[in-house]
Amino acid sequence: MWRSFLCISVVFASAITAAEPTALRLVADLNPGAGGSGLMNFYVWGDQVWFIAASEQGGKTVASLYHSDGSTAGTHKVKEFVWQTGSSIFDNPFVFENRLYFQGLNAALGKGSRVWVTDGTEAGTRPISEDGKDVCDDFKPFLIGDRLVLSLHGDYHGHGLVALNLHSGKTETIAVPFDGWEDYTDGAMLNGVMLKLDSEGKAFWCIDGTRAGLKKLTLPGLPDFDNDGGIPQLLSLPTGVLMLPRGCKQPLEWWHSDGQSVVKLAAWQWSKTEISPHWFGRVGERGVFLAGDHMRHSGVWSSDGTAAGTAVLIDSDPYKDATFSLPIGQHVTPVVCGDRLYFTLDDGEHGLELWTTDGTKRGTHLVIDIALGGEDAEIFELLTLNDGRVLAQRKNAESGSDLWLTDGTEDGSRRLAIFNRASLVAALPGAILVNTAGHHVGQELFALDVPALAAPPGPEGQRK
Repeated sequence: MWRSFLCISVVFASAITAAEPTALRLVADLNPGAGGSGLMNFYVWGDQVWFIAASEQGGKTVASLYHSDGSTAGTHKVKEFVWQTGSSIFDNPFVFENRLYFQGLNAALGKGSRVWVTDGTEAGTRPISEDGKDVCDDFKPFLIGDRLVLSLHGDYHGHGLVALNLHSGKTETIAVPFDGWEDYTDGAMLNGVMLKLDSEGKAFWCIDGTRAGLKKLTLPGLPDFDNDGGIPQLLSLPTGVLMLPRGCKQPLEWWHSDGQSVVKLAAWQWSKTEISPHWFGRVGERGVFLAGDHMRHSGVWSSDGTAAGTAVLIDSDPYKDATFSLPIGQHVTPVVCGDRLYFTLDDGEHGLELWTTDGTKRGTHLVIDIALGGEDAEIFELLTLNDGRVLAQRKNAESGSDLWLTDGTEDGSRRLAIFNRASLVAALPGAILVNTAGHHVGQELFALDVPALAAPPGPEGQRK
């Protein structure tokens, strides 16, 4: 129980003594007055952030699509939508050929979703998928060339699989009905086709976006998959597809397929407590997997798709006393910035702090010990800037929260701001957008200007 006494002597690196919260500038009072604007669904594209602001108008909930460059003059309403129960408003956005596409409401049915496109104007914001057909919200559409593969409800008996050509607006039926895989299962691209697990997790379906290209692929030696809609289990790498066949069950196994065969890369009997995966994704040309258990046992694994290139980066079991448990869900969602991953981890010495990795042991390290000693930094949000730096927001008993800016090194990390109550929503070039309440206004869009990245030293050690 020695750790419980640490708090007596801990001195926080970021201790605040009567510090005043950072002044924020109001970007836009979208719902004038103290009511707030119900901001949600933020998506950054280039130097603009797109989002929804909801308000009550005449007894109806109206959701308005906006885009903003972080300035008052540069914040514009695109289109208003009357809220429909069971409908998407601004979901699964993606960019294709300088147009923004998203799942929006389906007015023809009065429920469900259709695919929309926008050029940033009201006239240029319109639905393009079939009228009267309902795009399945549980199925994340994927793009193969210029063909967007969708799962539809509509008047089909069961789900229908179709491809929407984003150039022509024409829809090709691939299979109706189709129940080859569950809508929520993940997939991975391999040699220009999408691989998805079948509904039993025992084979692959491959799809190139055409009816003729939908094929079942059975590979000898394919392991059993849970296929339960939890942590993604397939990941595209330059060498093929990296696979986690059994999710959080023991032993933890990594497999790889090039589309012709499957190979087991490694297996680890990790801990007696069930593992809780909280991230599986690509960092550079490697796959990285993060997990933890209720006793602060943390693990980070990495693979380039070969047995020789598959390794444990960190296998930390800091506190064997169950009293010092880490509630599942306390880990912040990691972010990829450039070729590095930023995440929180407790190594038994520094508490739960900010770490970074490039997918190798040598490139894995603590960024900064914000709360000195064994105490946790209580980071709850990470955002990336387009200049390669990362923002970390953490709880602070004195002020509510404070915001840190880092380039991935201790010397390049510093506290940027202090907030009473605020949550980060988007990072734009030169500004961070914040959802908070201000004087005489409700929960609205505010901004904090970010200092520019210093120029690198010149040839003689002088800054240019």
